[in-house]
Amino acid sequence: MTSLFLIFIALALAAGFVAMVMDDPGYVLITIPPWNIEMSLALFLLLLLLIFAIVYLLVRFLARLWHSPRAVNTWRTGRKHNKARRLQTQGIMRVIEGDWEQAERQLLNYVNETDTPALNYLGAAHAAQGRGDFKKRDEYLNQALKRDPDQAVAIGLTEATLKYRSGQYDQAGKTLERLRIRAPRNKRVLGLSVKVLEQTQDWPTLHNILPGVRKQKAAPEEEIDRLQKLSSRRLLTDSTQEDTLKKTWRSLSRNERNNPELLATYAQRLIDQGQNQQAEELVRKSIQRNWDPNLVRMYGRIRTEKPALQLKHAEKWAAGHKDSPELMLSLAQIALNNELWGKAREYLEACIDCGGTVEAYRELGHLLEQLDEKEKALDLYRRGIEQATPREVTPVPAPVMTDDQDSGEGEADILPDSEAR
Repeated sequence: MTSLFLIFIALALAAGFVAMVMDDPGYVLITIPPWNIEMSLALFLLLLLLIFAIVYLLVRFLARLWHSPRAVNTWRTGRKHNKARRLQTQGIMRVIEGDWEQAERQLLNYVNETDTPALNYLGAAHAAQGRGDFKKRDEYLNQALKRDPDQAVAIGLTEATLKYRSGQYDQAGKTLERLRIRAPRNKRVLGLSVKVLEQTQDWPTLHNILPGVRKQKAAPEEEIDRLQKLSSRRLLTDSTQEDTLKKTWRSLSRNERNNPELLATYAQRLIDQGQNQQAEELVRKSIQRNWDPNLVRMYGRIRTEKPALQLKHAEKWAAGHKDSPELMLSLAQIALNNELWGKAREYLEACIDCGGTVEAYRELGHLLEQLDEKEKALDLYRRGIEQATPREVTPVPAPVMTDDQDSGEGEADILPDSEAR
């Protein structure tokens, strides 16, 4: 629209100029001694316009000539950038395809001409690891960080991921430790950290970061629960000193301390350190709060200085759990500690009646053997073995031996063909 308006104005001015010239062509006299130049005003204006056009074109030509080296350089640079972008795309595609050598070559060629050199070096690092050249991989990662230090987290994650995949768990752990300081809420950093820490068995660090992992939802809830239980159990198991063990136990959350598996682990560590009375009290109170068959079974293995009182506590539970084989076996063991042989026998028989384990058969057999009832003891041992390893082969009846066979006659008839020959 603007162009049409300008053309209209130009045409109007031209028409007005022509009309003016036709009415009065005018007169122009130019004196340059010793010459006098005479012409009409119209011709003078036409020559003036022509001179202006020639000067303008000449200036434009000289300006272009002056800037031509810069223009050539700009063209060359643009051409290199286009080629660099094309090679970058091709190199990334080769990485995806697993063509490591071609990918590395394309990504490093024209790397200085691309707008994102760090991306090229990261791709080259993937390719170098694919070739098994870890030294080159680390060099490319360092180059990527130098070229774009603002992307330290992304580059560090790439480094940690590559080292984790190559089995270099300790090195990956050190990289992730730096990243957790720089980006403590990054989901990828936390998610990869738990995998590496489990491999390196760094249970204290793993236990410390799991609350953040849960808060940021950096791993599935089931996986976090598993690692929480695993790390807590290993912390308790690795605590060799009494004060260290108790400090570790107090550092756990309320839910963890109420977990039957972790409580059993802690109680066992107390027993290992000779703290039987504390273990008995801990397990007893936990059973009273929440019945757990494994803890009930563990209660029978605890040796206290007051086994009669321990038996009294356990017998209270029998009123509501008569069909619990774990309780019957524990009662039997506590009765044995009290040297109450008859009561121990009753509890062991009750345990077997309600589906007791092989351990019940063994304990009752051992007790009967001590009571000089060896036939019954052997029968219990046999029944225990049959329960532990059910018979899978159908028994074959023994062959009936005749008198001739007993005297050796006809022996060749029952020998294999090779032996008979």
